[in-house]
Amino acid sequence: MERLPVAVALGSLFNPLNSSMIAVALAGIEAEFDVGIAAVTWLAGGFYVIGIMVPPLMGTLADRFGPRLVFCAGLVTMAVTGVLAALAPTYPALVVVRLLQAFGSCATMPAGMVIVQAAMADADGRPPPRVIAMISMVLTASAATGPVLGGFLISLWGWRAIFLVNVPLAAVAFAAALRWLPKVRVDGARRALLPRQNPRLLATYGQYALVNVVFYVAFLALPLWAQRVGGVPAHVAGLLVLPLSVLAIVATPVAVTLAARLGMRAVLVVSGALLVAGSCAMLAVGPVMLVPVVAALLGVASAFSQFGLNSLVFVHAGGRDTGSAVGFFQASRYVGAATASALLGVLFDGTSLDTGGWAMAGVSAAVLVAGVLAPVRRPGTSASGGDRSAP
Repeated sequence: MERLPVAVALGSLFNPLNSSMIAVALAGIEAEFDVGIAAVTWLAGGFYVIGIMVPPLMGTLADRFGPRLVFCAGLVTMAVTGVLAALAPTYPALVVVRLLQAFGSCATMPAGMVIVQAAMADADGRPPPRVIAMISMVLTASAATGPVLGGFLISLWGWRAIFLVNVPLAAVAFAAALRWLPKVRVDGARRALLPRQNPRLLATYGQYALVNVVFYVAFLALPLWAQRVGGVPAHVAGLLVLPLSVLAIVATPVAVTLAARLGMRAVLVVSGALLVAGSCAMLAVGPVMLVPVVAALLGVASAFSQFGLNSLVFVHAGGRDTGSAVGFFQASRYVGAATASALLGVLFDGTSLDTGGWAMAGVSAAVLVAGVLAPVRRPGTSASGGDRSAP
C-alpha cells in the first residue's frame, strides 16, 4: 500500500513544478519570439487561471468516470504537451500548448487523492496522516525546486528544456500509476458537473486561500525589497526567502506529530499564530537579515496549514465527491496566489514593507480566528468521542 501514495505523489508534482519553473524561462522566450514582457507573462498568468478554474472539474470527472483513468490521462497530456511546447514554432502556439499543459497538470492531484481516500481511508474517511504529509511535502518541494531545476536546464539546453523534462517524468509517473494504482469503482451516473460544496468545505477552501495570500505576498515582496532597498543581488535575494520553502517541507512531520497528540485544531491554531508572528515581523524588517526570520515563521505556518486543511477536506467531503473537493482545495491555492499578485502593486511601494505587513497581519488574524472556530469533526461526531479528525 505504501507504493500507492508514491505513485500519487509522482503524478501530483507536475502542477507546482511547472507553475514555478516557467519563471526562469520567460526572459529567454520573450527574446526568441520578440513578443514583449506583457505578452510573455501569459505563460505564467494563463497557467494560474487554469489552476483556479479546472481542478474542481477534473475532480468531478474523476468521481464520475474513475480516478485512475483521469490520473493517467493527465500524465499523457503532460508528456504530449511537453513535446509540442518544445517544438512550438510561434508564440501563440506555445501559449495554446501551455494552457493544455495546465489542464493535464490539474488532473492528477484530485484524481490521485480520490484513489488514496478510497483505498486507504480510516473510519473517519481520512487517509493516514503520513500519506497526506508525504504528498504535501512533495508538492512543496516541487514548487521550491522548480526555479532551480529550470535554471539548470536552461543553462544547458535553453528554455525548451523545461517543457521536455516533463516527458521522462511523465513516463516514470505513468509506469508507476499503471503498476501501483488500483481501479476504484465509482457511481457517477447522476453526478452534477460541479457538486454543491457544503459550508464546512467552503470555509476550508476560504481559509486556505487566505493562508496563500499571506504566503505569496511575502514570497513576492521580500526578494523585491531585498534587491531595491537592501541592495543585495538577485541570487542572494532568492536565498533569503529559501526558508519559506525549506521549512514548509521540514515542518510537515512536526504538524503530523502535533495533530496526533493534541488534535487537528491545535495544528490550525499554531499555524494561524505563526502567520500573525511572521506578518508582524515584516513590520520590523529593516536589517536584511530579518528577512530569513520572516520566511522561517511563514514557512512553518504554511506547512501546518497545508497539512491541517488538506486533512479537513477529507473529513468534510462526502466520499463520492472527494475528487471535486480536492479540486476546489487545489484551486483555492491559486486564488490566494493570484490575489497576492494583484495586491502586490498596491501594498508594496518599493521602499517599505509596512503596508504589506499590516495587510498580512490582518489576513493572518482572520486565519487564526478561523482556526479557533473551524469545525474539525464530521457533523454528528460526539464531543465525547474526541477529535475524530486528529489521528
